[in-house]
Amino acid sequence: MTTGFSAEALALLGALSTYDKHRFAAEKQAYTRLIAEPTKAWVSALLPRLQAEISPDITGAPKTNGSIAPINNDLRFSPEKSPYKNHLLLRFWQGSPKHLAPTLWVRLGADEIGFATGVGLDPAGLKRFRARIAGPEGEAFEALVAALSAKHPVDIAGEGLKRVPKPWSEDHPRGRWLKFNRGVQLRWPEPLLVGVDGIDQAALVDLCMARLGDCAAVHRWLTA
Repeated sequence: MTTGFSAEALALLGALSTYDKHRFAAEKQAYTRLIAEPTKAWVSALLPRLQAEISPDITGAPKTNGSIAPINNDLRFSPEKSPYKNHLLLRFWQGSPKHLAPTLWVRLGADEIGFATGVGLDPAGLKRFRARIAGPEGEAFEALVAALSAKHPVDIAGEGLKRVPKPWSEDHPRGRWLKFNRGVQLRWPEPLLVGVDGIDQAALVDLCMARLGDCAAVHRWLTA
């Protein structure tokens, strides 16, 4: 296997959450060779496929804090956690600013892979989202979510209010969606089918395109 993640790489990824900073430093060369560089190659191979098959306006970058989330945890907010994650998180976004843009995510662990689509909501974005979801376009959104949920065990995150906000009534047909106030994310995990030698880049990119392709209609609604 010339590209992708070897069985050794996936084993290392799964073990990172048990590492302290000293052990990570000792393994840094192996991490770079087995995980960091293949991750950059994966992003470089996946991004043009996303642009060609979903939207030419999707953005990404094969670097940390580009499409690749840092492997270290921010212990200021999670002091009980390991300094390091046991998974990779990729994001490909459309629009700006990045943290609010409609985004497609991939989360890769040693034996599991997850996919997601969603958007962050600041006050202006929340106003637009609620106006669309409350009107006829909201019916189309619910149909797209139902279609995605029929294919995958989708979990929906972002509902932050206990009651439907005014001026809408509690019995509004899309009252559930009107209670979202921080963002919307549709996500699911699935087992990662790994061969004896790991998983090669072409197979991984094809899998990502199949699953993110399933997310494409919801992503396009969110970018409209």
